[in-house]
Amino acid sequence: MGSLLNADYGGERKWVYPLVRKGKYYKWRNRLSYVYLVLFFSGPFIRIGGQPLLLLNVIDRHFVILGQVFWPQDIYLFMLASLVFIVCVVLFTIAFGRIFCGWICPQTIFMEMVFRKIEIWIEGDGNQQKKIKRRPMG
Repeated sequence: MGSLLNADYGGERKWVYPLVRKGKYYKWRNRLSYVYLVLFFSGPFIRIGGQPLLLLNVIDRHFVILGQVFWPQDIYLFMLASLVFIVCVVLFTIAFGRIFCGWICPQTIFMEMVFRKIEIWIEGDGNQQKKIKRRPMG
């Protein structure tokens, strides 16, 4: 009988502790991540031709993508562009999936460059977190 990867045979959870990364590529990834974070947080305030960069107002059926306004009668154009975009994302992910997931994906950017840094700042690196876990509550 096998066991779950995240649980031991007694049913207790096996915790994973992050390591503090170092190196040339990690520094490049950090810099690129900060650029992405600036874009993510400034995106709602960027205007192109007086229109926001991205606005998906479903209630008023008013959509703005990269400054271009789309109305309900433009749904065919919107769907065609969406399909092309999805196919491009899938093809890029098939060809360069590790690069996308490690360097470009918004989930990775927020997890590794925001939440993980806060976690390490508060609880320390993996070894310090293991020591904290072994200590009694107090």
